[in-house]
Amino acid sequence: MLKRSIGIGMLCVAGHAYSADINITTTEDVVKDDTECSLREAIEYLNIPADDRPEAGYMGCGGTGASTNILLEAKKEYKVKSPLYIKTALLIRTDYSTNVTDEVAEGMNNATLKMTGASNLFVIDDANNQSSALITFKELTLAGCGVQKCADKGGLIYNNERLQLNTVKLSGGWADQGGAIYNLGVNSDYPAYASTVEILNSLFEKNKAAEGGIIYTQAPALFITRSVFRDNETAAAASANIYAAQGLSDEKLVSFPLSMYKISNSTFFSNKGAVANVTDGMGLNNLTMVANGSGLILNAPKAKAYISNSILIGNPYPVITGGSDCRFESGDQSVLWNNLVSPVCGTGNVSYPNGIWKGTQLFAGSNVEGECASLKDDTTALLCPYRTVEKAFTGYFRPRILLSYNSIADSLIVNKGLKSNGKDAFVTCEASDQRSVNRDADPATCDRGAIEIVVPTATSLAGQDILVGDVAKISIADYLGDSDLMPKEECERLLGKNPTGVAWKDGCIQVVQRETPSKGSLTIDLQGNLVYTPNGAWRGADMFTIRVVTSSTSFNSSNKPYMEININVVQETENTMESKTVETSGGSFGFLSVFALLGLAGLRRYKKS
Repeated sequence: MLKRSIGIGMLCVAGHAYSADINITTTEDVVKDDTECSLREAIEYLNIPADDRPEAGYMGCGGTGASTNILLEAKKEYKVKSPLYIKTALLIRTDYSTNVTDEVAEGMNNATLKMTGASNLFVIDDANNQSSALITFKELTLAGCGVQKCADKGGLIYNNERLQLNTVKLSGGWADQGGAIYNLGVNSDYPAYASTVEILNSLFEKNKAAEGGIIYTQAPALFITRSVFRDNETAAAASANIYAAQGLSDEKLVSFPLSMYKISNSTFFSNKGAVANVTDGMGLNNLTMVANGSGLILNAPKAKAYISNSILIGNPYPVITGGSDCRFESGDQSVLWNNLVSPVCGTGNVSYPNGIWKGTQLFAGSNVEGECASLKDDTTALLCPYRTVEKAFTGYFRPRILLSYNSIADSLIVNKGLKSNGKDAFVTCEASDQRSVNRDADPATCDRGAIEIVVPTATSLAGQDILVGDVAKISIADYLGDSDLMPKEECERLLGKNPTGVAWKDGCIQVVQRETPSKGSLTIDLQGNLVYTPNGAWRGADMFTIRVVTSSTSFNSSNKPYMEININVVQETENTMESKTVETSGGSFGFLSVFALLGLAGLRRYKKS
């Protein structure tokens, strides 16, 4: 999720403007012959056939050598009064400048396009059915009209071309069909040029429609990955939030399950109505679909649709008797491979059967979104509530490894991938997860759902600079990967008696001094909060390593069921301390942060056994 600026290569990623790009210089929606360039004027300029574009530009936009890239300023809001008609290939993105020491988190600088009238933002159609123009939106926020209906078709976007969305937030769209997007998806004269929608690392939130609260498409011409869909609404019971009016034609189905339109590595939650209707030509892989009004409507009579390696439980939530995770339409022949489902969805394909969850407590916490309860406080929930970490564009539900498991094989999610048997069709896990974390190379040890559990194997580094008389408060939660600290009540079972002779603390924490004798005492809680209290007014550093046992490391096949984190605490008097925060350039983190970054580079997927 985080992009670190490393030399010139990062400059390209960060989105620097070049002389040929078209920079939008006003946030107003105007068409006026002056030196300012509005978004509408820029699009109208590019809509002019390339050979006919005036060399002097148009209404303050473009001119000789102008590219088809339109750049918006970071974090600014641009007003849109009426639909913007796009009739040519172009790119619209947020531009922001960085230097080689900056950390750049995609999606944190998005420019916003705000509809101030009562219509959708974009109508994308070049009126040529013998070609397909590529339209790309990157790092934008699209904010709809927010009233009862912005448009008949596509509350934010009407699309009849090849639309790509990368790190885009779409919210507030409202329509009869397609709360956020209406995609035509069919071209009877030239099927190869039927419109498509490709979505990467994007967020759809609070969009509404009678049919297709998120997307309505005539045919399932959708490629979606690494995205989150939450709090959207579909009113019609027969429809779904992602709705395809028909399946693909027979010509496009011959290579099933290859070359399918696919939704993968994505999360759906808190949407009203069904998540999606699954028609012939659709593939769903490594999805997490929980706490929606209902799950999937399966309607693939030609047996050319699949759901694989996904989590489809708790729809709706709280769980009701019988559940609504799957609704099979008459004649449906959809293939279900290796999912975690409730009993209503059945066991699926005999060669790659589903796992069945019969529980009621799905989330470790009081809400679907928020902080995750400890393994001690909640012993049964499969998932942590949805959470977005700092500097991340989207969040996720983290799977939990429970205390009741005798081995990792007891998990219904972790290491539940399957290998192809070489005879029957099957789709294995995606190569990486929603966060772009690589999944295990062995298909048999990948995880169901959008998230792949990661256990850090490199030694991390944490610390704090403090003043004499203060205590250091350090969180190691971010260093635990996708794991929970082991409650102290479990430590003797795992490690025997504490060699120090005192009772175990949470995390089964052990302290190993590195370069200095101990200069203080340490406490820890199950949320990973350390409190270090110096034993005097000494000046200098206390450098030590802590060993903690987590829900993942407790299943290590080696004789080391713990992970190690190096801790450095620097204490000085006030007149010698530049700052007592972690960011102190002259204190412990002045030189330690470099090694911390190297430690992050060492994170890899831990193959659990």
